[in-house]
Amino acid sequence: MARCELREEAGASRARHRRGKTIALVSGKGGVGKTNLALNLGICLARRDCSTILLDADVGLANADILLNASPLADLSDLLDHSGSVEELLTGGPHGLRVVCGVSGVGRRGEPLRLGPRDCRRAVQRLARHCEVLLIDCGAGVSAEVMTFALAADMLMLVTTPEPTALADAYATLKLLCLSGFDARAGVVVNMVRSAAEGQSAARRLVSVAERFLGLHVEYSGHVPVDRHVAQAVRQRVPVTVR
Repeated sequence: MARCELREEAGASRARHRRGKTIALVSGKGGVGKTNLALNLGICLARRDCSTILLDADVGLANADILLNASPLADLSDLLDHSGSVEELLTGGPHGLRVVCGVSGVGRRGEPLRLGPRDCRRAVQRLARHCEVLLIDCGAGVSAEVMTFALAADMLMLVTTPEPTALADAYATLKLLCLSGFDARAGVVVNMVRSAAEGQSAARRLVSVAERFLGLHVEYSGHVPVDRHVAQAVRQRVPVTVR
């Protein structure tokens, strides 16, 4: 009986320290469909029985809850303030996806949420213990919070569109990350393409300049066709993979 209890205790200890894979989704500019991609990717993973948490890491203009038509009882600020169970703070989504909503406008205390590097890393560490995959939907641009969340992840997923401005901003984001010491696995997804050839061509340009000027190998992770159903799903506040 004692040996059995010891094994159970050891198993519980390993479970507490087990860490899921963390993937940070970033973009150089807004409007490239990053949050939609993060949310629907999370739903697809959860649908395959992969324990998945989506962290909406935007600290000013969060909108994952809007796409889900959810009214969360907790958000990112609560995750940092709360010392109890993480499960109490998770908002349920389709097919078992769990979500930590970000902060839009001001926080619950009536003031803007400010995150330091330690706060960002702590949020990632707490959530990664409770899932197999943690998707971090970073805010657009290159704020200090975006940089820290990206550097704390196991993999970077750069989201762009074929437009020259989006590609230029995506490269600038990679450059700043490299200057900050980024050396993890990186991939690029080209969203809203009119053909597979357009997606592949845009990705090749980004992969080439990252290799040549940054010495960073970026994988082509795929493309997503432009689809009118995405806009319709957003208006209906139903994720497109559910709709």
